[in-house]
Amino acid sequence: MEHVIPELDREGLRRFALTTGAIVAALFGLFFPWVFSFKYPAWPWVIFLVLAVWGLAHPASLKPVYYWWMRFGLLLSKVTTPIVMGVVFFLVLVPTAVFMRYFLRRDPLNRSFDSETESYRVPSRKVDPDALTRPF
Repeated sequence: MEHVIPELDREGLRRFALTTGAIVAALFGLFFPWVFSFKYPAWPWVIFLVLAVWGLAHPASLKPVYYWWMRFGLLLSKVTTPIVMGVVFFLVLVPTAVFMRYFLRRDPLNRSFDSETESYRVPSRKVDPDALTRPF
């Protein structure tokens, strides 16, 4: 599935510049130095200042920056999504399944094999028509 990068007007590009600059300044200029006890660097504030002035003065010229930033985000999502989903699968779902199967002896899907049965079909229940008059 191909992702389409939306076209932004002048106001959208202005918001992109101000938001991106503010996030860079907040993360790398305040948050990370505070959490890891680093010195407070000046470069995030310079990036914020450049993006803010650029976005306020001539936002239409930010189209290439916006385009390549969004391309970078799409590339990053293609790399990180499988990694994050794999970590969730192996650290959450697999231990839960092993715990349920071997310690609780529970099978929520009822997958046990019975050689004596003719069919594994579960008959459906008859629904009372009055129950559907106000379903919510």
